[in-house]
Amino acid sequence: MPRITSFHFGTSGTYMGSGFDYDYDCDTADGRGVISIRIEGVREEDALKLDADEGFAEELERIIAEYGLRKWDGFSKSDQNVLDGSSFGFSVRYDDKSSISAHGYMRYPKNYAEVNSAFDGLFLPLYEAVRPDKRKVMARYFDEVILKDRPAMERQEVRYPYISDGGNMYCLGVCECTGGAAMYTVYDCDDEPSYMLVVALDRKDNRWELSCEMYRITGKGEVLPWGSTLIDGSFFSSERLYGHIFTREYNGQLQLGCFIQKGFSASGRDTKYYIDLYDIGEKLKPLASEKIEGPANNKEWWTPDKLARFNETADKYGFVQSKQHWTEMPNDPVFAGGMRDNANKRFNFLLTNNHDSRFYNTLLETPKGERVGEYLVKGTLYVH
Repeated sequence: MPRITSFHFGTSGTYMGSGFDYDYDCDTADGRGVISIRIEGVREEDALKLDADEGFAEELERIIAEYGLRKWDGFSKSDQNVLDGSSFGFSVRYDDKSSISAHGYMRYPKNYAEVNSAFDGLFLPLYEAVRPDKRKVMARYFDEVILKDRPAMERQEVRYPYISDGGNMYCLGVCECTGGAAMYTVYDCDDEPSYMLVVALDRKDNRWELSCEMYRITGKGEVLPWGSTLIDGSFFSSERLYGHIFTREYNGQLQLGCFIQKGFSASGRDTKYYIDLYDIGEKLKPLASEKIEGPANNKEWWTPDKLARFNETADKYGFVQSKQHWTEMPNDPVFAGGMRDNANKRFNFLLTNNHDSRFYNTLLETPKGERVGEYLVKGTLYVH
């Protein structure tokens, strides 16, 4: 039976590093072969090289025979109507000088998908044993560890009631939502998926805590705790809430940031704004933590001294859009919009009250400590 001396199966696309390449070469008399594996997103020069175990060539031949790949020989088709598509190549050479060759652009031979899966099953476990797929490591850890005692937090509706505090006064009841945790892949300054950010919303008695946990994924697939921080110990404490958690790179530094706005937003009256920044590389070492309160009443307005610390933070850490907006339009801060930045992903939150003209009438008729009719703070937690 002829012996395989070289094997190639791969695809390529229109951008650098796209597609994959599975290669095997064995042109020595002792039958020792070398495997080369390049997965999606890896450059050709960074492909993994491995010595083939005894029997690897037989596994290749088993797949070739099982799917009748000798019938692929001579396949050469393309769909020129497709722009920016992908192509595939398949070739096998034997020591008796026989060979198989097939290639195509957006056209594929019979059983192509099944054959692709079969070769994936042979090559990918070898690759991941040496270079684990960090995104798969994150997903597995998140499912098995982070979600062990809490639900996954995706887009969800949030609401909490108004409680009469006597007369025309009221307070907010306990939030009604599922809480849970959401995971985000954070890419380092070399564009590698090296960190996992977990945003958690957990109920503590009658409070809800919003926190962030960071994990670093090593080249060996180890998951290392990499710092945590409590963003807000009483998250649902306002009937108007807006903000986002984000990651960004600035001057070679990977940062975790959080912006929260609580209270009224039109004039800034009775409004609180929070900006927090952390250094991800230094296990969430705090970089900035600023809090500003808006005017106490409608007769006051924003003044430069109120914005000074925020402007310093924006200037120091490159929030150009924020600095420009706060400088040019101090009477209309719109902080949340101004903190938008180039980011991987953001965890966004938005809550607004739904008062109407009947609210205070209902409030006056409601005994202290009881829920004010059907009035609720309503909002959404979602991934953007």
